[in-house]
Parts: sequence; structure tokens; C-alpha cells
Amino acid sequence: MSFHFTLQKVMELKDHEKGDAERAYSESVKEFKKTAAQLYEFLKRKEELMEEIERKLTEGLSISAIQFNEKTISYLQSEIDRLQLSTHHARKNMNEKEKYLMYKSIDLKKYEKMKEIKQGEFLQEEKRQESKFLDDVSVQQFLRR
Repeated sequence: MSFHFTLQKVMELKDHEKGDAERAYSESVKEFKKTAAQLYEFLKRKEELMEEIERKLTEGLSISAIQFNEKTISYLQSEIDRLQLSTHHARKNMNEKEKYLMYKSIDLKKYEKMKEIKQGEFLQEEKRQESKFLDDVSVQQFLRR
């Protein structure tokens, strides 16, 4: 007689849901990393441009060059603001997916623990029945003598 867990299908479904949650979390991490990298690049570009402008201002710049640099900085700042918001949303989404993954992992662990307990009970019952059978055989052999 072999062990059969009555909630095996449910446990398989929970495992599938956990796999889906892992994939969703992985995607959200990729999205966060992508937007964070873009944000970093724009911040770096803005910083480099600001340093270059500071250096050029000491040498002297035309008004049109100053205006162009201001427009460029303004554009970079608007992109930085947009990317900060996007990064914030991506981080929030990633954290939500992580919480959901943790919930699904815990849920699956509950079923795995139930299966482990039921399997232990099954093995104990099997040993008890085997012991009872051996006792019966021993008694029968003793009575035959």
C-alpha cells in the first residue's frame, strides 16, 4: 500500500501559482532595474553637463550657448523627474510582487507540511499494522507448538 496525499492536486495548483508569482516578481525586478539604470544615466549626464558648464563659464560663453545649456538641463531635469516617478512605481510594483510571492510560498509550505505530517502518520500506521501482523504470526506459531 502506497501513500496518497488527498490534497495533492491542490498542492500542485499552489506550486503552479507560486511559479507564476516568481515569474511576475522576476519581471518586476527587471523592470525596476531598467528604469533605475535609465535614471542613473540621466543623473550622470546632468551632473557631467553641469560640471562642463561650470568649467566653460570660467572661460567665457556666449548667451546662446548658455541658453542652449539651460534648455538641455531643463530637458534632462524633466526626464529625471519622469524617471524618478517611473522608478518609484516600478519599486512599488516590485515590492507588491515580492509580498505576493512570499504569500504564495507560505501557502505552498503549509500544504507541504500537511503532506509531510500525513505521510508520517501513514508510515506510523503502516508500521503499527506490520507490527500487529507480526505479533499475530508469532502468536499463531506459538499456538502451533
